[in-house]
Amino acid sequence: MPGIFRMIFFILLTAVISCRSRDTGEKNNSFSPLQNGRELRIDHSTRFAVTIHDSFKKLKVMSPWPGSADTFTYILYRQKTGPSTWNRGPDLTEIRLPVRSMVCFSTTHLPYLEMLGAEDKLTGFPTTDYISSEVFRERVEAGKIRDLGPSNEINFEQLLDLNPDIVIAFSMNNDISMINKIKRSGIPVLFNADYLENHPLGRAEWIKFFAAILDREEEADSIFSRIESGYSQTRQKMNLVDSRPGVFTGVVYGDTWFMPGGQNYGSIFIRDAGADYIWAENPSREILQLSFESVYEKARNAGFWVGLATYKSLKEIRQADQRYMEFKAYRLGNVYNYTARQGKEGGNAYFEQGYARPDLILNDLAKIFHPELMRGHELYFYEKLF
Repeated sequence: MPGIFRMIFFILLTAVISCRSRDTGEKNNSFSPLQNGRELRIDHSTRFAVTIHDSFKKLKVMSPWPGSADTFTYILYRQKTGPSTWNRGPDLTEIRLPVRSMVCFSTTHLPYLEMLGAEDKLTGFPTTDYISSEVFRERVEAGKIRDLGPSNEINFEQLLDLNPDIVIAFSMNNDISMINKIKRSGIPVLFNADYLENHPLGRAEWIKFFAAILDREEEADSIFSRIESGYSQTRQKMNLVDSRPGVFTGVVYGDTWFMPGGQNYGSIFIRDAGADYIWAENPSREILQLSFESVYEKARNAGFWVGLATYKSLKEIRQADQRYMEFKAYRLGNVYNYTARQGKEGGNAYFEQGYARPDLILNDLAKIFHPELMRGHELYFYEKLF
């Protein structure tokens, strides 16, 4: 994901399960155990659906960028059994299984491959320095994953030379010219819209999107069930707390403080972790653009400040803007950032794993706000700034 967009979307989040199942060769033409037009169970995600038939699967991705009303349909098949198998047309993309190689456009896609034991499927990635996973970094350094340049300026010749079975892409707006160019070359492109899901579990459930492509539905269902259970247990525990500290997030970029609306993904994490988000009453699911003064007026007495871009210390914060020292959370030292795990080339594990592991994010925040109730948990993504 491009740097500025990565920062805006991930700073506002509050801002490995390992279940290996390697390919052992070609499977038969049926898709057991879900067959005959049965819908794959999806409980939280709203932007994709999977229907599994005897000889093919139909994968739909709905509204894959902000403001889009489009639905993209993908037919995943092993063998074409005749013209009436499915209704073919210009709105369908056909993908032959098994998928042996792919290019992904966002680091948020990679944890799903790792959890499903499909790291070897990734053969190309834009700007590999963003990757923090040790497993994928080893493959990058071994030359098994090719760096294709920035995602908005993909080295098209290298992509063609790589010739992956599929490309999994995303779009922040309706400019999909590069994606259309890739499709015209004959390489199937699938849209991934995980970043548009509003609930943390909705984003994590996109593991089932990858499972449909990889024929690993049972593994994905088991993995997601554990993530869902862990998240729900912590949320239920935090629902019983007697006191809920005030929390705010973010920092100023130029003259603007970006802050999640009260119904945004980031605010849901804070609420579920047993705290009061300062903008909880705001009805927006979008990103608010606020002045420093308006943030200070509402957040100056909040007990905690979480999610501060790339800052690693209180000294860096005050050097950036001395006004930050006026916040109570700063004076108390209750400042936490998601910078605990960094990749060798500067990638941030929080940006990469966060969508796939909301249970770990929630446990971190619950530990920060209510440490007495989370004694068995050690901070994973977050660290306290000194």
